[in-house]
Amino acid sequence: MKIDPTFVSQVFHPDRQATSVLLSQLASQLAERGFHPVIYAGHPAADSGAKTPASELWHGVKIRRGGVRIDAKRSLAARGLAYLAYSAWLKWTLLLRTPAKSHLIVLTNPPFTPVLVWLCSWWRGWTYDVFLHDLYPDGLVALGQMSPRSPATRFWTAANRRAFSQARRILVLGRDMAELCRERYGVAEGKISIVPSWSPLDFLAPPAAEETRLWRRLGLQRQFVVQYSGNMGLWHDLRSIVEAAAILQDEPGVYFLMIGDGRRREKAEQLAVRLRLRNISWLPFQPPAELADSLACCHAAIVSQRAGLAGVMVPSKLYGIMASGRAVLAQVPADSETTRVVRECECGLVIPPGDPEALANAIRRMRDEPAATGRMARRAAEAGATQYTLAAAADTFESDILVKSSPGHQSLVAS
Repeated sequence: MKIDPTFVSQVFHPDRQATSVLLSQLASQLAERGFHPVIYAGHPAADSGAKTPASELWHGVKIRRGGVRIDAKRSLAARGLAYLAYSAWLKWTLLLRTPAKSHLIVLTNPPFTPVLVWLCSWWRGWTYDVFLHDLYPDGLVALGQMSPRSPATRFWTAANRRAFSQARRILVLGRDMAELCRERYGVAEGKISIVPSWSPLDFLAPPAAEETRLWRRLGLQRQFVVQYSGNMGLWHDLRSIVEAAAILQDEPGVYFLMIGDGRRREKAEQLAVRLRLRNISWLPFQPPAELADSLACCHAAIVSQRAGLAGVMVPSKLYGIMASGRAVLAQVPADSETTRVVRECECGLVIPPGDPEALANAIRRMRDEPAATGRMARRAAEAGATQYTLAAAADTFESDILVKSSPGHQSLVAS
């Protein structure tokens, strides 16, 4: 029996962050396959440039929005307000407007949403899956932002355990996340489905770096360009990238292109200024229409994940790099999903997090062995076009999640 998927996530189209873009693509892909997806979302961030209605139909996806219209990226206080307002609206909507036999697919945005849905399910009796994109409080504990013995950590962990135990299935983005769910939260292996990520862009024929518009605009002739593109947040080790640029400062032909924004960008950029680096440029997030061009504007691209975060998150930027046909510099934990993908596909080099010297050596190797780097790039493009695609993810989602649903489930939205 099939059911129409109903997603619960604060972020959705037209928000530009990775979770929003990927979920929007997945929902619209399922709509093309004859499903009738529904999304309970918040209002988009201010940088989306959109004034969204409370309800609309987008590419076959029925969107209902609630919460407050606020620039959540302005500060932690603004983000907290956006979380609380969306959660209050969601709780009211679930308790008063959700049919008793509905089935929800709940994302971890905000991070405590699965716990809220579990609590509401006591009253309404509907069922749910949890789709993990980031795992809290585990990531904050790994980075020293929360104590593993604090009452808040213990309460949150215990609440997650109950929410996960009551879920029908736990959906994860990688094998490391599946292992963490089994080991830390006691989730049975048969209850976990792995839904690998994909590139938000299609590259039918990835261009050479020298053919991109951004390359010409920046004047990067005769350079081996290394790029970091995407969120520069808590999970990412930007300091090691800047320090690697400092190590390579006086060597010919290596240039670092840093594209994006986030909580850790300012300090990293300030470090580059203090070190007086001339081999690095900083750009903001590129407009969606120019993203394909900017991703291709390099010879190798960095995926960064700080130590201790294996299983907490799976960097989605890996799949955009692969689709763009670029060799991967994976500065990630050895037991992460990214490490496994890069080694299985032989599409790049793996470097320990927090080791700028190792990163500099890997860059030297790619620069000095162009034939080997080219082979890595071609294997990345092949795997990105065949294994890690939106269609493949939708196939897995449809067969494992939507077709195997229990009888009696129906769409979240009441008539």
